[in-house]
Amino acid sequence: MPDVILRILLEIVTFGAGFSLVFAIAQICRKDLGLSNYLNFLVFLGNAIIQLMVVLKITNTVQEYPFSSFLSLSAIFFIGPANYLYHRILLDPDKPVPVKLKIQFAPAAAALAFEILFQLLVPLELKQRYLTELIRSPLQHWFTLVLASGAVFSFGYFLIMLRLGLTVLRSQTIRTQVLILLAAFVSTLVSIALLGLGFILESDPILLMGGTIITIINVCIFLSNMRYPNFYRIIESEIKKAKYERSLLKGLDTEVIFERLADLMGTEKIYTDFDLSLEGLAQMLSISPHQLSQFMNERMGTNFRNYINSYRIEEAKKILINDSDKNILTICFDVGFNSKSTFNHCFKKYTDKTPSEFRLAYQQEKKSGTDS
Repeated sequence: MPDVILRILLEIVTFGAGFSLVFAIAQICRKDLGLSNYLNFLVFLGNAIIQLMVVLKITNTVQEYPFSSFLSLSAIFFIGPANYLYHRILLDPDKPVPVKLKIQFAPAAAALAFEILFQLLVPLELKQRYLTELIRSPLQHWFTLVLASGAVFSFGYFLIMLRLGLTVLRSQTIRTQVLILLAAFVSTLVSIALLGLGFILESDPILLMGGTIITIINVCIFLSNMRYPNFYRIIESEIKKAKYERSLLKGLDTEVIFERLADLMGTEKIYTDFDLSLEGLAQMLSISPHQLSQFMNERMGTNFRNYINSYRIEEAKKILINDSDKNILTICFDVGFNSKSTFNHCFKKYTDKTPSEFRLAYQQEKKSGTDS
């Protein structure tokens, strides 16, 4: 490979390391931090460390300054579990993370402990010699097995995520988003393979190609988040739908129906469609209208119309409270009613007040609370 191409690839990987680091820091600078933000921080921090190691190895820096290798082993072991847990939480946020999944960070914790001891206890000259031998003769060094196990460890996680993405590939609604996700997973598998081969074969071009792929993946993820801000929420909905339909093949599972109904009403807010019917909702649940009617009567103690209207009224109450300038008729249509008279009748049935009376009562209560 010509030297000019190698220099260009080296610049791309160097840029990628900085881009990944900035992306990682951005995850923990958000206002409302959650577990997914910390996991995403680890994902991009791991990418930054791995890309930096490629640059340092090719420029012969890591052999001279052993401390620059700190966290590289840990990154190899934590990037797989962090990626998997991040996608698992985003695609299935209602389920708590099992302890057994958190334990999968144990190899990364062990690697971190080893790195700390190595940096603190081993003399500088011995560290320099050790790293030089590892980099120049990887096939003859025992530590290559440790690095290889870390690569296989991460490779396995991305295979699992690839399988997860394939479960919803048939959905036309999110086909573009899923293809982007699958492309990222496949590209990551390729980059892991190239980085491993490049290290074992002592090939700088192969190492640079692996690092360049990581840069491309990260830039594409950034652009995809800009293009599809609800990227994972849409995929999550389709995955839940696929799981629901598969579970119904085993027989009518009332718990699954409860869960699917809650998702349709709470997340997708299908009640805002004033054309929604018992038949239409039953079709979404993959059961017959008779089964749905019986389920609502026996298990929920209500009927279809009352069930839907209860959600519409609750939504209308929120809008009446939070948007005091919004027209009553507009709210009526927004929550799924097709006439103001029906809206007023149902609202009074559930609250003993008309929408206007409800809003006025809330405003007076709020004013009296402020005055006191």
